[in-house]
Amino acid sequence: MPDIRVIKERCVACGDCVELCPQSGDGTASPVLVIAPGGDAAVASAEGCIACFTCVEYCRSAAITIAGSQGNHHGQPDIYPTRPVSRII
Repeated sequence: MPDIRVIKERCVACGDCVELCPQSGDGTASPVLVIAPGGDAAVASAEGCIACFTCVEYCRSAAITIAGSQGNHHGQPDIYPTRPVSRII
């Protein structure tokens, strides 16, 4: 299970992580990330984290870390696949 943490000193309470996380947000029975009463993001249920790293990639203040995971390598394609560049525009 990945170890997901929110660094409270860095969190700017934008809520992007909760909105973008596929395991959080409206309609989720057991969300991984929630907005705490103080406005900061908080981990509610780390067991539901699928280690997609969406919250880490889109956190504007680099307040979220995921440790103990090898990332998205279980036969799934990369989120942002690279492609060769044939010319510069």
